[in-house]
Amino acid sequence: MLSQKSISCILFLHIIAILFVIINVSDIRIVGLSGLLPLFDLMIIFYFAVFKNKFSIWFIFLLGIWNDALNGNPLGTTALCYILLIKFFSLLNSKLMIKDNFKHIWQQFIAFCFLFLVMKWMILSVFNGAFCSIITPSLQLILSSLTYVLMHKFFDFLSDKLLEE
Repeated sequence: MLSQKSISCILFLHIIAILFVIINVSDIRIVGLSGLLPLFDLMIIFYFAVFKNKFSIWFIFLLGIWNDALNGNPLGTTALCYILLIKFFSLLNSKLMIKDNFKHIWQQFIAFCFLFLVMKWMILSVFNGAFCSIITPSLQLILSSLTYVLMHKFFDFLSDKLLEE
């Protein structure tokens, strides 16, 4: 049975994930940067769903639905991408057991981010009836890959402080 403290820590972690979705959908008023934020929500989902197994599939699903609603995308697009990739990478990690090597984790995040962006780009292109621009997802992949190094350290800190087991 979970203690009151562990429930509040896990709830706090979920709230941080929700705030990262808000950050990613916020409209920055700097010319040319509104669509070029690193995918902070994808980073926290990758870390805590794939490696720490702390986010349930239902939470990920709801997060994806909410992300789509805030972005104006067809509902379920982001949730589908999240869930398929989480299941794939969780299966991959259970076979490879490389959770301790940061270089491999970073490479996996880059692959995770790339596949997420490609899947979402393809789905949105089909819904729009024309190919969407590939420039923004490409720049998001680069920014997210570089930013993940720092965010991984932050997630390690959160994990140590909130999920002491």
